[in-house]
Amino acid sequence: MRGAADRRAAAASAAALLALSLALPACGGAAPQRAGEGARGAESEAGARMVPRIEPADLLPADLDLVVRVDVARMRGGLGQAAADELARRALDDLPDEALKGALRRADVAWLGLRLADLEEGDRVVVLEGRMAGLTPDPGRWEEARARLGGVSIFDRRGAAALPRADVARIIALGDRAVALVSAVEVSSVARVLRDGPDERRGDPAAEGIVSVDLRGRRLPPHLARRFPSLGALVAGVERVRAVASLHDEGVRIDAEIVGVEAAAAERARRFLEVLRDNVEDVRYADLMKALSIEQVERTVRLRWLFPAPVVLALLSGRAPG
Repeated sequence: MRGAADRRAAAASAAALLALSLALPACGGAAPQRAGEGARGAESEAGARMVPRIEPADLLPADLDLVVRVDVARMRGGLGQAAADELARRALDDLPDEALKGALRRADVAWLGLRLADLEEGDRVVVLEGRMAGLTPDPGRWEEARARLGGVSIFDRRGAAALPRADVARIIALGDRAVALVSAVEVSSVARVLRDGPDERRGDPAAEGIVSVDLRGRRLPPHLARRFPSLGALVAGVERVRAVASLHDEGVRIDAEIVGVEAAAAERARRFLEVLRDNVEDVRYADLMKALSIEQVERTVRLRWLFPAPVVLALLSGRAPG
């Protein structure tokens, strides 16, 4: 029994490191804090419009084609509070903003929305849901903007026009239960979502496992499509990719579905993945690749892949699996 528990703890540690590595780049080097109930919120403004309850993930606009959901509470339960705090400390040491560190540590669920084509530029929205009461923004760096919705507080970064594109330019607080950190390019899109309601086509990862992903297919940028026509055709045939990573005694299991625009496109994706799986020359990865199960049903290609805990830990630490 102890061996299984040790394997589970190792897998949980690996998954936690993976999730933190996904979330942290979205915060930017000078990322801000979250607004609390003590600040002068939208509910106190005359004429604030009361609307049905806004769910945290509703703040993600549809132009962000990749959405990652991290179940931080489930990780915390698998690791224990002390171990989870230590992982957070290691991951957050380089962030200068103490209030942001506090928000990440208090989060039970985190969503990270990205535009895949502009990944380097940093267009993104991070939404943290949890116990956020008492975290207030630094008035020297943030000023409150008018919010037209009751229960919503909005804070804009002072001097936002001079910020790097990836830095957080706006904070949106949903009472004391959630906070959204919005990069400059996404400010207008998130404002529209607050005004008009959630986008129907927004990314919606499954509320399962420790990490889940929802990716809507888009064509490669023209310069890449011209340079890699075969890859461009393959990507253009993918309509959606959804995946869930879950903890097991043996390690981390990934279940994924790739939906093609038609059955022929799904077949091209399946064949491409099978070629990758079956032609790995490095013996260190051969057994790992053999564990990848691939099957196609009409327009859908289903994948199942078990990463043993020692392999995941080695990959995350920068070591090649032994």
